[in-house]
Amino acid sequence: MIRQLLLGLSLSLLAGCQLIERIGQTLPDVPRTAAMPTPACTFDEQHLSEWLRFEHRYISSTLEDKRKLLIDAERRQQTILHALLISTPGQSPEQLKRAHELLIQLNTGPASCSTSQYLYLRTRQLQLQLEQLEQLDTQTLKVDELQRQVDALTDLERQITRQREEH
Repeated sequence: MIRQLLLGLSLSLLAGCQLIERIGQTLPDVPRTAAMPTPACTFDEQHLSEWLRFEHRYISSTLEDKRKLLIDAERRQQTILHALLISTPGQSPEQLKRAHELLIQLNTGPASCSTSQYLYLRTRQLQLQLEQLEQLDTQTLKVDELQRQVDALTDLERQITRQREEH
């Protein structure tokens, strides 16, 4: 189940990248290589490209390199980048919650910007992923409770059987 969740998350990330690329292609009056943010956008596409490259490096890195990349993101005081890194596949539920909180706190501007759309989609993806994890935890608790009840009934049955054999 967790593997399916992680696979789905990975595919969602890839789909999000393709969506952003398509959005940029369908906006003919907005140059794709804009170096400066427009007054209506908080971040430009160069920021988004940097985030995606950094995420790719992070996902394909060893544990030690991941730690260094996280430290680098924190040192550069890039809250968005830090949130994006700790929301990548394979992170703990606590890290996902923290990333979700960080992304929600950021006011990234209008949804008409590709960077804002990307951050919105990542925030929404994290929200859905956290909801799935919560549902998984709930189901696990239910399974544990049912197993406890089955074990109790099995013990009771053994006791009844043993008492019958003794009499």
